[in-house]
Amino acid sequence: MPHYKIVITSDRATMTNYSDFNALGFLLCLPKRLIPKFLVDKFIAPRLRVDKKTGWVNVAPYALRKLEAALIMRGFSPIEDFVITTPENLPKVVNEETRIVAIHVLDPMGLAPVSYTLRVLFGGGDTWTKTLFLKLMDKVRKLKEKYNFKIVVGGPGTWQIRDIYRKFGIDLLIHGEGELIFPEVCKLILEGEDISGELDGGSVPLELIPPILNPARGGMVQITRGCPRRCRFCNPTMFNFRSIPLDIIRQEIEVNKRAGYRAMSLVTEDGLLYGAKGVRVNKEALRKLLKVVKECSVRADFCHVSLAAVKQAPDIVEEWSRENEHFKNFAFPQVGLETGSVRLLKKYMAGKAAPWRVEDWHEIAEESTEIMNRNYWYPCYTLILGLPEETEDDAKATLELIKRLDKYRCWIFPLFFVPMGHSMLEHENFAKPEILKYDIYREILYETLEHNIKFTKFVLDKFVERIKSKYAQKLVRKFIEYGLSAFENVKNQVRSNLDQLLDMAAKVDLNSFVSVTKLVFESILAKFRRKVE
Repeated sequence: MPHYKIVITSDRATMTNYSDFNALGFLLCLPKRLIPKFLVDKFIAPRLRVDKKTGWVNVAPYALRKLEAALIMRGFSPIEDFVITTPENLPKVVNEETRIVAIHVLDPMGLAPVSYTLRVLFGGGDTWTKTLFLKLMDKVRKLKEKYNFKIVVGGPGTWQIRDIYRKFGIDLLIHGEGELIFPEVCKLILEGEDISGELDGGSVPLELIPPILNPARGGMVQITRGCPRRCRFCNPTMFNFRSIPLDIIRQEIEVNKRAGYRAMSLVTEDGLLYGAKGVRVNKEALRKLLKVVKECSVRADFCHVSLAAVKQAPDIVEEWSRENEHFKNFAFPQVGLETGSVRLLKKYMAGKAAPWRVEDWHEIAEESTEIMNRNYWYPCYTLILGLPEETEDDAKATLELIKRLDKYRCWIFPLFFVPMGHSMLEHENFAKPEILKYDIYREILYETLEHNIKFTKFVLDKFVERIKSKYAQKLVRKFIEYGLSAFENVKNQVRSNLDQLLDMAAKVDLNSFVSVTKLVFESILAKFRRKVE
């Protein structure tokens, strides 16, 4: 296998295909003790295949495909100079010729909102995302001791290790976007420059963002970058809002299509703002985007949309749903509901409702949810609990909004406030678990849990249909059904006995019973496989 000057990788939590079912990735945000290692290795985050001759992965995270294209655009050779490979394959492609090992990070310390929340609700402990990052860094550190290369780290999760990156042997931490700064850093290091510390890649001009050249995991295609709403708790707001040109979108769809993907995931902070100037929907631009999708003969869904944009464009939602046959392929966009408090909306996210009035947030949420449901869009709503200076009245307003949405089909996930790096609230404190001592927060947990159980039962069939493997479909179904049953049994205790539930959760360690669990799992899997075959 060749050796390369530049080796690019990421930890197993992102360098995987999640068994072709991206939702499984959220399980890696749970404490490690709750998910047996063999399940992670075999099913949740299986190894990606690599070419035995070159060491290259067959598919890669979208961000690394962008870096690949940027390096090639700057004259680097994917045959002679660099490789994108898996953590497991590093010893085969790294040697004395290697000058740089570059690592992409998403949630290296388990501090992202989903991870932090699940740690609080399930009794603490390192998440799988953190565990897999530490495992990778241990391997890379040992290789560095042997071959003396530079470790360069970038990605959305760099803020989590800003104060501790040196202890991992990391030489350079790159914040922001990487298409311009990373090739330049590689060039300087290869020329003998001693670069270390922290750099910021800032916001890459639209014309300098290259299209991916090889398939991205999950058929991902980016259509916008940044967000014009300027919410203070969110870091994408710190980057300029840009809409990717249609010719590049078309190229990326075709690249993924050649790899066998027929359903594209459109990467965006708000898909319905494609082509917009500010926060007003550009319907002409969206129809042109839909035309490209149709001409490529694929389906495509937005990974994120906003309530305010949905309210502006019910006709676009309807057209998009019809052309993508959402009546039989439900759409599950992620949508920031955030809070029911008008006071907190004005203080931290005044652009959330624009161009509508913040005071009408509850009505906007109801109307937009109805529009989405009518067109088979079933949103995955996120709430933020414990925003700075949040009062009981603010939390009561959130509970009121949850109850207003109970008649609609959606998930509602409460997440604890996290002061994400590069956001305008990065110097605030994490939401304290102690807020769960207050009745209002327990009521929010109860109402969202009851609602989510009801909606999951409704949508379960369509949800698991997205898994390609038939026996994996059955396994996931059983897993979800067992989970629903367990939550049904304990939901009333969320109101009356949450402390005991949290104590019980903290004592669970499925890895302690790994041999028994593995035996049962393999028996079930073999049974399903025989039925399918």
